[in-house]
Amino acid sequence: MGKSYSTRAVADLLGVSVGSVANWIDQERLRAGRTPGGHRRVTAADLAAFIRQQNLPMPAELQRNSRRILVVDDDPAVRQWLVQMIQAALPDWEVIEAPDGYAAGELVGSRKPDVVLLDLNMPGVDGFEVCRRIKGNQDTRHANVIAISGEFSPDRQAAIRDCGASAFLAKPLIAGEVLKAIHSAVAS
Repeated sequence: MGKSYSTRAVADLLGVSVGSVANWIDQERLRAGRTPGGHRRVTAADLAAFIRQQNLPMPAELQRNSRRILVVDDDPAVRQWLVQMIQAALPDWEVIEAPDGYAAGELVGSRKPDVVLLDLNMPGVDGFEVCRRIKGNQDTRHANVIAISGEFSPDRQAAIRDCGASAFLAKPLIAGEVLKAIHSAVAS
């Protein structure tokens, strides 16, 4: 189980009284468990969900417990554009990046992203192999892979879907299409 917070810690994070937090829990607006001693504890995931539901600003401490996306592209300009665009459109998401398939493999294993935006044409380990490894591993197969490539063909699209990708986007990328694919991936 991840980190949990006392009612005092929740109150301090949100700048409210302990009584307000207790009321939210009593009203079942904020999920909480109890310790053997009867103290209330709120998981980081439940607290983040409550904050999003209430349209409150997400404290920095909880942002790393929100959704996570890994952007993998060997072109620094494309990678930077994607990272900045996603951060602007999805401020509650943690955006991490990798310049190649090797780094992507390490980050997928250690950071467990919800979505991997994956370039197919990279030196060394290409996107097809990265996708096969992600989907072939019990610990990482939950990640939704969105393939991106400047070389579009129905055969390439079918091949990456066979590897487990949920979507394929052709370069040049359009911000709205990228965001739509991300939302579709996490909604499924």
